[in-house]
Formats: sequence, structure tokens, C-alpha cells
Amino acid sequence: GRVVVPPAVVTELGVGHRLGKDLPDVAKYEWIELRAPPADALKAIEGLGAGETEGIALARELPGALLILDDAEARRVAQGFGLRVTGTVGVLVLAKDRRLIDEVAPELDRLSTFGFRLAPPVRMAALLRAGEID
Repeated sequence: GRVVVPPAVVTELGVGHRLGKDLPDVAKYEWIELRAPPADALKAIEGLGAGETEGIALARELPGALLILDDAEARRVAQGFGLRVTGTVGVLVLAKDRRLIDEVAPELDRLSTFGFRLAPPVRMAALLRAGEID
């Protein structure tokens, strides 16, 4: 029903905008809520980027949240806190399952133009799961 985004992620998106990337402006979507995690929640998380740190801290405050992380170390930390985690590719496969997008492959291609790195076996597994290859 909604996506909760911490300020550090908005800042990271802003950097991408300034670099000419076609990234979403979270202020334009009523289903996206900007929310800062409590400062004390940040203290338990070390060694990650600001977006990952704030995302994990915020998810710890939201029971049942599904946290979207692509960084392997951040995923490990989040799972250590018992959080449910998926990645961007998982969100795309779910979007296709729910008929929100027609195909995953073009979205993966678009992500690659932003510098999103995806190992070929992961891409193949996602397209297989999405029913786009045999």
C-alpha cells in the first residue's frame, strides 16, 4: 500500500538527478512517505552507507516491513536484525506477478543504464522466475 523512504535515500536520488539520471522524485507520489528513523536506532548499525543504515533503522521501527536492499552486506545486517529483505529485482518480479508491469527484462535493461550491476546468473534466474525465458 505504501513505501516509506528515509531522508538519506532521497538525498541519494537527488545526487542521481543532478547527474542527469531519470530517477523518481519521491515528492510526486502520494503513496511514498518520507520518514526519518529515530536517531537512537541508527547507533546499532555501523559500516554501511547512509541510505542502507537509515533504511534498516526505519524498518526496525515498522513491524512487518519488507526492506528493499541490494547491497549484500546491508542485507546481511538487516537479516541479522530479523528483517524481511528483498532487492530491486525481487520487487520487479513481484510487480510482474501482480500485473503492474508487463515484463521484467526491459526494466532490468533500464536499470543497467543507471549503473545498476546485476550478475548474469541473477538476471537469468529473475527472468526464469518471471516466465520470460525457459
